Amino acid sequence: MQTFPADFADLLNAKGKRLLRGKSPTVAESFQRSIPHYISLPGIFDPPVAQACIGVLDRQHYPELKNMTREIPRKAIWGMRKNYSDQMPKNMRMRTSYLTSRTEIKLGKRSGLLTMMQSQSFRRLAEALTGYRLLDDWDCQLICYTHGDYAGPHNDHHPEYKSIRNGFVDLHVMLANDAVSHQWLVYEDRGLMTKIQSINLNGAVSAYLLPFWHYTTPLTAKPGREARARRWLLLGSFEIDPPLARRPY
Repeated sequence: MQTFPADFADLLNAKGKRLLRGKSPTVAESFQRSIPHYISLPGIFDPPVAQACIGVLDRQHYPELKNMTREIPRKAIWGMRKNYSDQMPKNMRMRTSYLTSRTEIKLGKRSGLLTMMQSQSFRRLAEALTGYRLLDDWDCQLICYTHGDYAGPHNDHHPEYKSIRNGFVDLHVMLANDAVSHQWLVYEDRGLMTKIQSINLNGAVSAYLLPFWHYTTPLTAKPGREARARRWLLLGSFEIDPPLARRPY
């Protein structure tokens, strides 16, 4: 595979196509019942297809990614004036492309990635997994985690935007190569960060109804394979139609 197909559905195996057609209604039911609303499903791409996707991303997108690093400010400790008043802003290290600049759009069209992520089947899969109707206009982002990369605790709440302040949907398509040992999503359950899910997956999909507290642990490579370890994330962020009138939980 030299480029991505124009239609996301063309990557899906039989399991993925059943999800897309809404033939697995218990998936959306499970998503709606979970608190917070999150679901992860492996194996929507066959392994050769997943590997081919990684190949396109490695060849065409990895050299053009921008580093995104936000360090913990020293004042988060030394600026404190009262015991147990700790406050840590979101910090992270990863590589990314928002697919919005002229150069990023040109590359995304040339590789087929942006066209594929903007195809209607990408949105329909998010609807099938969550049970929500989603607006036919969404943001796309490409993320790559390498050895030691992570995203610190955050909640993705946007109270200033009326259309998403009570919730929005993120769809993650995950593609990890065989040099990755582990990476985990840790997230909240009844006020405590006690849930954990492996995200070292290849050809998998997850859906979130945000906001809720979560973080991504540092990606850890298999010994001696640190330079090669990569986990790719194709991310779509969708507004719910109509916007939620109340908070989801």
